[in-house]
Amino acid sequence: MSNTPNELIEQLCQLASPRKAQSLRLILTICVEQTQRGSSDFSVATIGRLSAERGGPSAAAIRNKPGEDYRALIKTYAASVNGQDRKKREPAPSEAEALLEGVNDPVLKVRVKLLLAEMESLRAQLLAARHLANKTAVLELGLDSGEHVPHAHADGLFLSLQEVTALEAAISPATLEHWGWSIDQAGRVLTETGQVVFRAGFVTAIRKTVQHVADF
Repeated sequence: MSNTPNELIEQLCQLASPRKAQSLRLILTICVEQTQRGSSDFSVATIGRLSAERGGPSAAAIRNKPGEDYRALIKTYAASVNGQDRKKREPAPSEAEALLEGVNDPVLKVRVKLLLAEMESLRAQLLAARHLANKTAVLELGLDSGEHVPHAHADGLFLSLQEVTALEAAISPATLEHWGWSIDQAGRVLTETGQVVFRAGFVTAIRKTVQHVADF
């Protein structure tokens, strides 16, 4: 078994046709160039793309069974320089990152981030309230305005006056006017340009929660 890319390519070229030998040497050249430019990406997708641009085998050709020699050469070279012969899977974006992806205005992006931070503490309460509502649980308003964290018990969930007020303030006319936002019929919160700040059902969920508390 060959230990180095140079040893391997010589063995492969001895058994290959002149055309394939030329393609093998092109693949090795591209791998070396990747190292020279400081890249550790030796994935089939990348090497195949660079190869196809220069008339060599494409990524699809390298992946096929006849491309086994190309893959072996790429893998051997990548191992010799501590490179990656497969693309790293990018982590899935968080909900906040996904929300901000379509926001181009830097000022608006900062404002949305600030509002997201403020609303994060309310998220758990909304989810808990929806869960309890689905189970026809009782949602009650606590008497102590100093309570900030909901306390679950056998009969339902307590929300302090301060917490309920915060929910109402999140979609109040004053808040919407301050940020230049509006609410559509589906319960989405939109910017002046129509970008979605909070998806459908956000406003209706808050209103239902506040109304449910008021009924008790």
